[in-house]
Amino acid sequence: MTDAVIAPDLADRSRLFIDGQWHDTEGGKIIDVLNPVDQSVVGRSAVGTSADVDRAVGAAKASFEDRRWRDLPGPERAAVMRRAADILESRLDEIAVLLTSELGCPLWFSQQAHVPNPIRHTRYYADLAESYELDDVRTDANGMRSIVTQEPVGVAAAITPWNGPLSTPSIKIAPAIAAGCSVVLKPPTQTPLSAFAFADAFAEAGLPEGVLNIVPADREAAQSLIEHPHVDKLAFTGSTAVGQTLMRAAANRVARVTLELGGKSAAVVLPDADAETVAKAVLPMALVVNGQLCIAQSRILVPRNRETEFTEAFAEALRAWTVGHPMDPATKIGPLVSKNQLDTVQGYISLARDEGARIVSGAETLVLPPELENGWFVPPTLLAGVDNSMRAVREEIFGPVLALVPYDDVEEAIDIANDSPYGLSGSVWGADVDDAVRVARRIRTGMVSINGFPQAYGSPFGGYKMSGIGREMGPEGFRSYLETKSIAIGPA
Repeated sequence: MTDAVIAPDLADRSRLFIDGQWHDTEGGKIIDVLNPVDQSVVGRSAVGTSADVDRAVGAAKASFEDRRWRDLPGPERAAVMRRAADILESRLDEIAVLLTSELGCPLWFSQQAHVPNPIRHTRYYADLAESYELDDVRTDANGMRSIVTQEPVGVAAAITPWNGPLSTPSIKIAPAIAAGCSVVLKPPTQTPLSAFAFADAFAEAGLPEGVLNIVPADREAAQSLIEHPHVDKLAFTGSTAVGQTLMRAAANRVARVTLELGGKSAAVVLPDADAETVAKAVLPMALVVNGQLCIAQSRILVPRNRETEFTEAFAEALRAWTVGHPMDPATKIGPLVSKNQLDTVQGYISLARDEGARIVSGAETLVLPPELENGWFVPPTLLAGVDNSMRAVREEIFGPVLALVPYDDVEEAIDIANDSPYGLSGSVWGADVDDAVRVARRIRTGMVSINGFPQAYGSPFGGYKMSGIGREMGPEGFRSYLETKSIAIGPA
């Protein structure tokens, strides 16, 4: 399938969604969104200015202050959210085609994860809006009582990256709205179209005007959102460098922040692991979204006395990772999102070679049909003969590039895994699960998988060190949009 048609109403987003209405941008800037396969035009998007951001924040503030949403009982908020989820689900296939067209990830992944997950997140937080106990009465030894209550933090600004056009906004929008907050979402200009599906769904579901506002914006307008005095909470996913800038700006007014930043996650392969089994199982955790994922297992730590065996196993497993048109069901690796990202990834591969790494598989073997020759494709690339000091091993590449890092004993493997400024994700692989868990407990990272098992739904998502601050998903993600108040009410 290479000729999927994008629904016209999903592709034309030449107006911004502010205060429940569609508005022309103050600056009048409209951009073409390009397909990374061939640079054809996927659709059009408005790009907001600082004035548009101010209008969106004003609408959010007004909707919060007049209590039109936050004072609704939890079951009523939940009902709106469930209707929105149902509306999204009714257009799942159409949205998946749009998302794949602007991002370049395989269509099957959009259908199985990129679109279903936001629907699931919306329903999950609808359940929490209905069931979460906001009040707790506490009594001391003298009989004095206090009501400890949780209330919405206020106006939340959600700033999201291009690699999760629908899923990343959903883990900010859904808990914020469930908690009673009002939201301004700033999606990226590389993949701005998919996020507007939330505007369609929530408006049709009956969300009051002003509670959700969507404004794609460039850097200057985004900075005005970060610095806006009426934004109470900043929720950001993106690079560590931008996260540092955002945190400094938030500090000026002590705004609340949740940051999900970069990663360079380690897959620690223990000495008793089977090479072929591990290679096949690690690759999906390293290469989904064409390797453009913050939690990608891109450092693969293997026993030095089995390095050749693992190198051969990974090289063989990579042969099944077909590079091609993302609409083709057989494709596992599509194009990168942009020419800039292509240049960045290719630059890291060249750097790795200069640093002394051996390119086991990669660009030299890629042959594309004529219709794909202008696409932003990089084949899955395996680096061997590396150590953890190399830039290509330490820095987040955000592309389909893996490095096999040898270790002499398990203690050294743990040290190498922790020898990183990041701590977002990771995995441990071994025949003895108890041993694997013991190793996992010593890795300083926010999430660890044993033998590739997925996290239980409702588990928190976030990182240590320069991978961020705070947690999203689960009850932790809900609580991050609440403030705690204590009210003394005296003896019974």
